[in-house]
Amino acid sequence: MKTITETKQHAQLLTVPEAAQRLGISPRKTWQLISEGQLQVVHVGLRSTRILESVLDAFIERLKVAAIHCN
Repeated sequence: MKTITETKQHAQLLTVPEAAQRLGISPRKTWQLISEGQLQVVHVGLRSTRILESVLDAFIERLKVAAIHCN
């Protein structure tokens, strides 16, 4: 059974502005990616939207693969 600390390490939640900063894009563009279904989110309560760090990492990897295939 995982401890709370282990779970937090594996399930880091980022705010939309934090995710945007990691991607090097605006929060507005990040919201667009969310609305297009390219980034899945987690809703915490009624008004808080978070992105799992692992989801963001997978998105970045898909971009890398797409870039390799385009070249």
